[in-house]
Amino acid sequence: MRFPVKQALEAVLGVSRTTFTSHMARSQFARLGFLTSNAPDQRHGRAEPRPPASGSAVSIEEAGEAFATLVAFLRHAPFTASIDRLERDLVDTDISSAPVVTGAAGLSEELLEAALVVRRDVGRVSDVIHATVIALVLPKILEPGEVISNRPSLGPGNDKTRPYDLETNRRVAEFKVALWSSGDMMRKRTLTADLVHLALDQSGRRPELWVAGTEPTRFLRTSTILVGDLLSRASHHLRTRYHDRYGTDGIPVREFLTRHAAHVHHRNIADVLPTVSTALG
Repeated sequence: MRFPVKQALEAVLGVSRTTFTSHMARSQFARLGFLTSNAPDQRHGRAEPRPPASGSAVSIEEAGEAFATLVAFLRHAPFTASIDRLERDLVDTDISSAPVVTGAAGLSEELLEAALVVRRDVGRVSDVIHATVIALVLPKILEPGEVISNRPSLGPGNDKTRPYDLETNRRVAEFKVALWSSGDMMRKRTLTADLVHLALDQSGRRPELWVAGTEPTRFLRTSTILVGDLLSRASHHLRTRYHDRYGTDGIPVREFLTRHAAHVHHRNIADVLPTVSTALG
């Protein structure tokens, strides 16, 4: 019977498979005389190709093993610090010592394979989170007499017929679900674009900007980056509307917030969904 090698060793030892690698598990079973499907090729010093799974996709069990491998690596140490240390350690290495250094850092073919599997299978996880957050928020925020007036934009991006993530007879709202790191410029750009988009609304409905945690709002309240710079990669339509209304790129974000977007209501998704609050914690 075929069985994922890490789960098999976990069942035998009673030890969590996140504490060891597939290579280690294969080595232990090889010592005991068991045959594995990814045994080392002694002629070339590398693994035999894995047999293709049905439909060119790995099984759920193999995907779970890949995810566990990736999470174990990421939880071992902060990724940024690990990469910084590795970059420094690679200085003065050569053809023989460089592989030793990278291997000690945990960057292996097994890790690459796991990351590729995870990216392929859960590459749209952000879209799933976005759609699920809005779906769960709706029954918690809709007011008596408030009805959804247009098809919500649950997937990535808005189109001309659905300019907002949510439109009701009382409000227009955008949702930014990503968890922030302070240096994430792309998220600052998209957040600013949504703020400008809401500030430009003239429907008379209440504009709301929903974010995950306090960091996005802190950025808007304190940043001196010019709005025009942050909108440089936004849609041409939004940039044209911005210039037509405000006439200049030289407005700092914090000034735009207090002068031109003071009517936009800021809401923290974590206040409504405990799951998001826990993730932020």
